[in-house]
Amino acid sequence: MNLININIKERMDYYKVSGLSITEIEGGQISITKCFGFLEEGTSKKIDSNSIFSAASVSKFLTSILVLKLTEQGILDLDEDVNMNLSSWKVPENELTKNKKVTLRRLLSHQAGIIDPEGSFTELTLTKGIPSMVELLEGRTPYCSVPIEVRYEPETNFQYSDAGFCIIQLLIEDVTRLPFQ
Repeated sequence: MNLININIKERMDYYKVSGLSITEIEGGQISITKCFGFLEEGTSKKIDSNSIFSAASVSKFLTSILVLKLTEQGILDLDEDVNMNLSSWKVPENELTKNKKVTLRRLLSHQAGIIDPEGSFTELTLTKGIPSMVELLEGRTPYCSVPIEVRYEPETNFQYSDAGFCIIQLLIEDVTRLPFQ
């Protein structure tokens, strides 16, 4: 890994990054990992090659790629009502879904009518446990204590939604009968 032209410490200071890990992959295998700084500002826990970082919304990008791949294979349909293929949970029908259904296309573009409840979808912590996707969507967890439902007519507004991608994950699991991982 050639970082000769980059002053990592200066860039970290400039962007106020307490720590990072850079990995080079060659031929599908990790060839080298370089670690810099600390896991959290003000701590002495240095980052190493086993440090775990929160992927946060980067996972939405990867999920979208998976959806497009499954669509290409004819397993999913971007414009079909997701309730047609959800088996372990359903998006609750209401007056707002009468004319426009929740579809993958609308979920992927954050226009499905889903608004995340205030204070929901905080960072996952082991002390709170790892809920199932159904528990999350039913509002039975510390991460989301309000059931997810359509709150505006689909395709009439944009609302960034973690819950929408939880629905996508569950749909992928229900259709493929495989764990999302």
